[in-house]
Amino acid sequence: MGRPILTPQEMLAAEQAVFNTGTDRFTLMQRAGEAVAEFVHAHWPDGQIQVLCGPGGNGGDGFIAAAALAKLWRKVEVYSVLPVSELTGDTAKAASAWEGPVHKLEDALKSQPELIVDALYGAGLTRPLEGAAAELAQRGGRVISVDVPSGIDGYTGKPLGPAFQAEATLTFAALRPAHVLLPGSAFSGVVMVADIGVPVKTALAENSPALWHSQMPQPGFGVHKYQRGHLKVVSGGPWNTGAARLTAKAGLRAGAGLVTMLSPPDAAGVHAAHLTAIMLAPFVTPDDLAAYAARSTAMVIGPAAGVTDATRANVEAILKGPARVVLDADALTAFGEDPEVLFKQLRPTDILTPHEGEFSRLFGDLLATSDNKVQATRAAAAKAGCVILLKGADTVIAQPDGNALVNTHATRWLATAGSGDVLAGIIAGFMAQGVDTFVAAAIGCWLHGEAGRRVGAGLIAEDIEMQLPVILSALHGELG
Repeated sequence: MGRPILTPQEMLAAEQAVFNTGTDRFTLMQRAGEAVAEFVHAHWPDGQIQVLCGPGGNGGDGFIAAAALAKLWRKVEVYSVLPVSELTGDTAKAASAWEGPVHKLEDALKSQPELIVDALYGAGLTRPLEGAAAELAQRGGRVISVDVPSGIDGYTGKPLGPAFQAEATLTFAALRPAHVLLPGSAFSGVVMVADIGVPVKTALAENSPALWHSQMPQPGFGVHKYQRGHLKVVSGGPWNTGAARLTAKAGLRAGAGLVTMLSPPDAAGVHAAHLTAIMLAPFVTPDDLAAYAARSTAMVIGPAAGVTDATRANVEAILKGPARVVLDADALTAFGEDPEVLFKQLRPTDILTPHEGEFSRLFGDLLATSDNKVQATRAAAAKAGCVILLKGADTVIAQPDGNALVNTHATRWLATAGSGDVLAGIIAGFMAQGVDTFVAAAIGCWLHGEAGRRVGAGLIAEDIEMQLPVILSALHGELG
């Protein structure tokens, strides 16, 4: 199962459900604080620890963690936003577990410990850090944050002002949006989730093979190519053929039984000089594409197709057929002036794969006015009536019903020409084999990221599909 993601508000509701069964708040605080201590001691077994405690529940976790670490013979110093006499409720009760002195928060600036536990403010912070807290955030050092790095909005993932840069973050029950969405994810470091007895139910999760491994196509020994689906990719003109070939090759590598390049006649010679296993067929009119769509399992249109009226007409012709369609790049921009025309023709089984610029051309200021990228992608999927994959280092995939995934399995080296064309092809390759569109997008996105990680620096788009055999074989259990 991919790690679930809860908003701060959803986490509060989940905790309340536990309280309603008779478990008290302090019990959860104890579990959280002890989990922090175990996490810190297991991964950083040496060094002086400075625990920074806020006035609320996050601070309570810090006090309990400090007490537990002291029992493990760790050298711990505790600093608090408020004097212990001014703490209330469970935070005051937690502070009583700490038997050592509690220093003023500003005194923490006088020393530079080997390790800092940031238990100041959690995911529900709504205002910028001030005073000593802000100064400490800017001081640096090796920081382990509790819940969310202090200074980061747990829902939007945006810094509210100065924020702690964590080496690692320990959160509870589920991830928060800030852990997976930029820029918050960059502040969070490695994020681990501790089980403190809060059941989680959510329509948002981190993309992971655990979610879809059982749904990967498993061709039997008697299966022939026609049973593995036929993918068709629409090419641009003679000076714009490379993008479509990247897409087609990726679709074939992903497992489609057959892949055909649909080419304008004047570009056919260029393709013929490059293609081997991929078939080649000509098209002239939108009606030609409609005829091909009638005999396809899946189709891709958009990579270097041209932002023209002809591309619009080609998209509309394909959408009339039974094939599920991946619309990427120029197929999206071609409808930028009147996206509603496109939305009316889309089916729930189709997918749009825009980057942020293309997304804005179709959905206006939706991304800018939404609280976070997940909210924007969900709204776009509902508006378009199909699956939306909003690309980026924190790619979000959403269905019209609100079910969504965030893909964190990627690398900065994927920011290169043609990378998105390959992604479209991988997704379409799985769609051609009958995989649900949303699942195909999740598989494709993870494989794309894994390929990027394996190649690393110097990656070019052609490298990505060449990594797929080894990755897929490992997922199928055919490599040791």
